[in-house]
Amino acid sequence: MTRSEPAAVPVDPLLEPNVQRVVAVVDEIPDVVTLRVVPVEGRPFGFLPAQVSMVGAFGVGEAAISISSPPTETTFHEYTIRRAGAITSALTRLRPGDQLWVRGPFGVPWDLDLDGRDVVIAAGGIGLAPLRSAVYRVIEQRARYRRVVLVVGARSASLLLYAGAYDAWRDRGIEVVTTVDVADPGWDGRVGFVPAVVEELDLDAGNTSALLCGPDVMMRLTADGLVARGVPAEEVQLTLERNMQCGNGLCGHCQLGGLIVCRDGPVVRYPAVAPEFAVPGR
Repeated sequence: MTRSEPAAVPVDPLLEPNVQRVVAVVDEIPDVVTLRVVPVEGRPFGFLPAQVSMVGAFGVGEAAISISSPPTETTFHEYTIRRAGAITSALTRLRPGDQLWVRGPFGVPWDLDLDGRDVVIAAGGIGLAPLRSAVYRVIEQRARYRRVVLVVGARSASLLLYAGAYDAWRDRGIEVVTTVDVADPGWDGRVGFVPAVVEELDLDAGNTSALLCGPDVMMRLTADGLVARGVPAEEVQLTLERNMQCGNGLCGHCQLGGLIVCRDGPVVRYPAVAPEFAVPGR
């Protein structure tokens, strides 16, 4: 009797790790670095702004990291990573020539089909990283939009992410407004939290869309303030930072209410999460 060979089971390509090589490392702010990586074989995959990859350190594990490079860049990807635990600490220790693995891209991107609308982009702390690719896409397609305002907040001036790029973004038609929680000596800019700065903007509320990323409280207060001024709630998009562990909606670690963030997000419309954001102490 002849034993038949088992049938081959197709493998979801998003489950297959792709080995990448670090070609550059940029120290951004304390405990935050940007890794520029290229595949050991082949070319980088395409992605849309706000999509994430599962980025892995050999012998340690993998973590969900937003792709922060321009979406039109076809020769490399960049990941801005904050040192927070074992995996991210291992990734931030990598140097040019070292290898890591990547799976992806995963998730719902920013909806940037906002022709003729004003766009407010608000970032708190490292929340600018998932917004950076959207900023590049808006700059690339600047004629599609009316006024574009980027509000960037941090605890102090030394923690403003990508600060060296702000003038170039201004030159390309983006209003960049920076604010800090505490003024360092010599700081002559705004002092205050991101929601308060957004509240001060002179907006055409009914024709405004918003992209938000930062701590939950910052996104909630900013979103509530925009909606109270007449910005349609459906026009407020948020990208969620949750404990993604599989990227495929299988493990449930990133559940938020009825959402599985890696499957239904990371970008969501505010009405989808407003009830969860309203829970005290969440």
